[in-house]
Amino acid sequence: PLSVRRVAKAEIRDRVAAALRLVEMDRFADRPAPALSGGQQQRVAIARALVFEPEVLLLDEPLSNLDARLRTQMGDEFRALQRRLNITTLYVTHDQDEAMALSDRVVVMQRGRILQADAPEAVYRRPASRDVAAFFGTPNLIDTKVIACRTDERGVHTLTVEGAGGRGECRAGRAFAVGESALVVVRPEDIALGRADTRPADGRLTWTGRVIEGVFRGSRRSLVVDAAGLRLNVECPATRAAAVGESVTLQVDADNAWALSA
Repeated sequence: PLSVRRVAKAEIRDRVAAALRLVEMDRFADRPAPALSGGQQQRVAIARALVFEPEVLLLDEPLSNLDARLRTQMGDEFRALQRRLNITTLYVTHDQDEAMALSDRVVVMQRGRILQADAPEAVYRRPASRDVAAFFGTPNLIDTKVIACRTDERGVHTLTVEGAGGRGECRAGRAFAVGESALVVVRPEDIALGRADTRPADGRLTWTGRVIEGVFRGSRRSLVVDAAGLRLNVECPATRAAAVGESVTLQVDADNAWALSA
């Protein structure tokens, strides 16, 4: 790209070396391309795309062949470079963490149709539909019935719902009628895990149940809790997790529960 733009040879050497350092390929600078692995060739392709600092960058799964450490590092470098150079970037990925970390705006598509386009946190916390909610992570999707609805002066809608053995409050993007069905979305990391004798806090969605599965993931542990037939996914710090077979109380505050039309 630099030769095509008639950049001076000395500058080309410096900028190519900097781009190769960015993708940790500088020590292979003199190696022929056929002697590189697939992942190494992908890193060279990324360096080639970045080296002339384009106005628009189109990326399709650019980090898919990299190991986890380099993938995270390259993602951070991409984000820093994009912000520094103000490069408009269209980045296609199926990696949800990558999408959240690198984006100013996320577009969730299904069969060529846009389901939601918004800021990353809004898409994650306030999904527009069941399909968008289910795309990110392993959310709990709970069928409930609305027993009260109020709207404050800021236009924030708060529902009181009950269902599947639980009752409490959640937020919504619109007013619901009393008696209307609502699908409540609760992220596993937003569930507070307590002992079986924990007293319910006012307004919190609350369930009691028993831990039936537990998977250790290093700094955290993934649990599945059976609450009167409702299976709830819970993510908690590994050092504060409950053991399989233990009875627990689960609570979620209204700001971390989001109601959708059933």
